[in-house]
Amino acid sequence: MKNQCDARDAQLSRSNNGSTLAYLLAGLGIGAAVSILLAPKSGAETRQWIANQCLDGIDTANKAVRHTRRQVKDVMDHGQEKISEVVEATREAIGKS
Repeated sequence: MKNQCDARDAQLSRSNNGSTLAYLLAGLGIGAAVSILLAPKSGAETRQWIANQCLDGIDTANKAVRHTRRQVKDVMDHGQEKISEVVEATREAIGKS
């Protein structure tokens, strides 16, 4: 009986944690919406600000992707050079024996 009570208490604790997180996220969303609505800027200025922030985020993400692509290309080129060197060395070793 004690094990069943402990299991039930643990289950209630997990469900309370989930609902607490849901309420927290809902509160954050409502707070963000209210803060935008009550902001001292006009609606057009706020929309323009949001659009600019989104475009800045996209530009930043694109820069990061281009940088990562360059790094991957450099690593691949370096790896290809190493493989070519090993293949050439192997061919020379086979030719000598």
